[in-house]
This record gives sequence, C-alpha cells and structure tokens, in this order.
Amino acid sequence: MAKASYLPYHFVDHLRKPGLKFSGGVVALNQYMCKTKSNGGNDSASSLLGKLRKMTDGEDGQTLQALVGQNEFEVALKGQGRPETFVKIWDFMCRNKEKLKKTKVEVCGRRVKKDGVYEKNVLRTGNVHDLYFDGHSDQEAIQAMVLDRFFGLDCIGFTAGVLIYNGEWSEYKGGVPLQWAKWFCTEKVNSAKDVKPLDFMIWSGHIAMVDWVWKVSEHGKSVDVDVAQCSSGEETGPPRSAGVGRILHHAAQGLLLGEAELAPIARAPCDPTSPDSRPPHRYSA
Repeated sequence: MAKASYLPYHFVDHLRKPGLKFSGGVVALNQYMCKTKSNGGNDSASSLLGKLRKMTDGEDGQTLQALVGQNEFEVALKGQGRPETFVKIWDFMCRNKEKLKKTKVEVCGRRVKKDGVYEKNVLRTGNVHDLYFDGHSDQEAIQAMVLDRFFGLDCIGFTAGVLIYNGEWSEYKGGVPLQWAKWFCTEKVNSAKDVKPLDFMIWSGHIAMVDWVWKVSEHGKSVDVDVAQCSSGEETGPPRSAGVGRILHHAAQGLLLGEAELAPIARAPCDPTSPDSRPPHRYSA
C-alpha cells in the first residue's frame, strides 16, 4: 500500500487557508457544488462554463476547453475539478475580461424542491463583467463567483482531490460513493480500533474521510475522530457545516461501527506516513 505524505486537513488548508494562487491573487475554494439536482445542482457553473467552453484566448488563441483539456473541463463543471484546473479557468477569465462583458449568466442558488421536482433557483442575471469584475479586483471577483457557486467541489471531488494531492491518483476517477467502496477501497474496516486517518466513511449518497483518530474507547467499540469532507451541510451524512472543511468530534465523540445511521468504514488505497502528520490542533473549519 502506498504511503501518503498529506492528511485530508492538509488538502483543506491548501484549498482554504489562504487558498489557490492565480494571476489576480489568492482565492479560497470553500464552496460545495454538485451536479446532482437533489444536492443543489450546478446551474451557475453550467451557465458560465457552457459559454466559456468555446471562447478563445485573445483574438486567435486556444479555446478554454482546449487549454484545460476536455475531461478536466467536464469534471470541473460537475464539482470534481483539480485546483490547477480552476486556476487555469480563473486566469483565462482575467485575461479575457472584455469578452466577459458579452457573457450573460444566471446566478443560481441551490435547487429547491417543489411538488417533488428540484427546480432551478435563479437569483439574478447579467453579464459576468458587470456582475463581478466592474469596480472590483480580480481576486474579489473570483471569490464572489465561488460564493455564488460557479466553482466548487462535491464530496467525491474533494475525496479524489486528497488522493491526487498525495500522488496516489493522477486524475479524477468517477463513481458514486457506494461504488467507491467496491472499486477503490482495499478492504473493509470492521473494528473501531482499526480505524486510521484517510479511511473512507461511505453513506449511500455521501463520502467523507477520517482526518485523525484521537482516541479509541477502552472497550474498543468507538473512536473519537475528526472528519474531513466537502458537503452541503444538509440531509444525509454526519452533522457538518457547508463547504470544504474539517469537523470536530464526529457523531458525539464516537464512531460506533455497525449503527445504521452512521457510515461504514473502508480503507483508502494509501496510509499516512507517520504520526508526525497529525493536525496541530483540533478545530472546525
């Protein structure tokens, strides 16, 4: 099994504290964004990236899709992009701000369920330049667009990002959370005392990672852990805050294996290198 140099909290800090460096400064990628309609949808992202896909860089340069690669473009649209892909998109936008004056988008909130259907939630419309760049720095513009869900990660995108950050994967690999346990995990973890950092916590519609194990109970049936994930802060999964972050004291200080409301644990394809990687302190981000 490969050894990982970084824990999930290292990747969280890479995304958020202070964030990703691009030509206009530093932006915190701290937004949850998922293509699945019941998880909020990606309507803002689709509105923007659909227009930028074939836009050329300058007068006769490459299209944005060609610059970042078609596959990377598609997974970024779904909430599973790599940090460097977002940076390339942001740099492209900043180089082509004049073209953004003619790029009309819909700013959308999370989809709202009405009569059993998750409907698009359009908050406002306008061109990208006037909505975000006019009167603002490039950094302020892009950060505002992250807030408005043009860019973000879903739970699988975050988890894959941790593996890519560690060099275990070279690119995003698809699959819903339950498929991860079957396709990518090396073994089931059947005992609380065997839980390790980087283990996957898998629900039917959500995936998270054990960030650190602080304590195993005397009877060996529960553990006190921190959890790292990207989530909406709603519905399924553990108690959590929205966005990319770490959670303090999962499940009332314990992960009780076998309880239906909590997640089964599965082993990631890599192990942490040493206890020296442990978080410097406990915090909720």
